Amino acid sequence: MRNLLNIASVVALSAGIAIASTTPAHAATNRSGAERLSIPDSSACKAGRTVLQGMVAGPGGQLYIVFTKAAGAEPVLSRWLRDGSTWDGASWICAGAPTSIPTLGHGNDLAYNANYLGQGPALIATQGSQSAFLSDKVTVVRLNADGSVGTATEVRLPIGNISGLCYSATAAGGAGKYAARRLGSLWTHPGAGALTSGWTLVKSNLTGHDNRSDQGIDCSENYIWNTRSINTSTPATGWNWVYQYNWSGGDVESDIGVPGNDLTDEIEDITHVGSEFFVAINRNGGSADSVKVFTE
Repeated sequence: MRNLLNIASVVALSAGIAIASTTPAHAATNRSGAERLSIPDSSACKAGRTVLQGMVAGPGGQLYIVFTKAAGAEPVLSRWLRDGSTWDGASWICAGAPTSIPTLGHGNDLAYNANYLGQGPALIATQGSQSAFLSDKVTVVRLNADGSVGTATEVRLPIGNISGLCYSATAAGGAGKYAARRLGSLWTHPGAGALTSGWTLVKSNLTGHDNRSDQGIDCSENYIWNTRSINTSTPATGWNWVYQYNWSGGDVESDIGVPGNDLTDEIEDITHVGSEFFVAINRNGGSADSVKVFTE
């Protein structure tokens, strides 16, 4: 087994997730750990929406999650505050009513940049998905000093429709860097530049297993995590997948499993706070959505 990180990569996974050699789906390790947040449909932070979409950790470990209706319309952006306690089931509490932002679109993924274009903190939301909701735009949501949601603007990307986006301030020797997934390809972008240009195609054929739906991604100093969820073409015994790459798109670990529970538990995104990684699970059939630890 190979080590996921060297000691210098504490930001990524200082807890150390071990890498197993590539194995069939049924032999994958279950990485779904303890629950940190349970969000029923009755939650005020959903405002009547029923579908969990993109998620990212922001300033001070605050959590931001997009919720939509089943058709993907009228998205809202919710904010969750750390309660200051240990990492337990009440680690985050809802920060009041969510903000309706129609230009979030499908809201498949969220990235966080603490100093976007040198103008302070912002979230960047992908408007499209790789199937029903196509868009070459992202929505930039400015954050106020306390992390509350501010104004939103749209930016058109020259690379076309993307469904996964992340930003790491520690990548590229601390200069910062974006990663974007478009279908099976990986693109990167310098952290300081405008998103309207400067993208580089790094790899055009990312690893994939079976038929899964592209969901959110996350990145750190040395690594990129790509989530793909169960769908109606997935066997009832199928699992969600997380793939780990380096910034060149090379495989680090390709068989990371998060159980799908017969299409009930659909992975949507992955994010981290320091060395702690979390996955967002949209739960169908009226069950409460969930944020869980992503574990070894």
